[in-house]
Amino acid sequence: MKLAVHAPGRLVVRTTPVADPGDLLARLPHPTALAWVREGDGLVGWGEAARLELPGGHDRFAAADAWLREMFGSAEVDDPLGRPGTGPVAFGSFGFDPKSADSVLIVPRFVLGRRDGRAWVTTIGDPADGAPAGAPFGGLVPPVAPAP
Repeated sequence: MKLAVHAPGRLVVRTTPVADPGDLLARLPHPTALAWVREGDGLVGWGEAARLELPGGHDRFAAADAWLREMFGSAEVDDPLGRPGTGPVAFGSFGFDPKSADSVLIVPRFVLGRRDGRAWVTTIGDPADGAPAGAPFGGLVPPVAPAP
């Protein structure tokens, strides 16, 4: 299986709690953003920290799983919340017929999430980026909330 991989050697992941951002979908900065939202909770992401394109085939799910385990296993992660959806995440689209077109996994550069009344922003990228957590969000999210 030939994979198309676009990724840094090592990811740096920073999750920061924020005040409730309101409607997650309304916070998306552009139409190519990614979203997984149900009943107001979920994740929205944009940009690309890493991308894996997989051709059709019977082993595409195993190849995607191995790539994510390696990518996330070697990442430097600062995630004080430790909740599902915080830390490193990926959005995927898979063809379910082995003969179907390519499948793709995208690790977004920026993530805004909410679950069970807690909200956060996550930045994911190459250690050479040097961008502080939350810096690119500008007015998209409220200021960092005090720890409960």
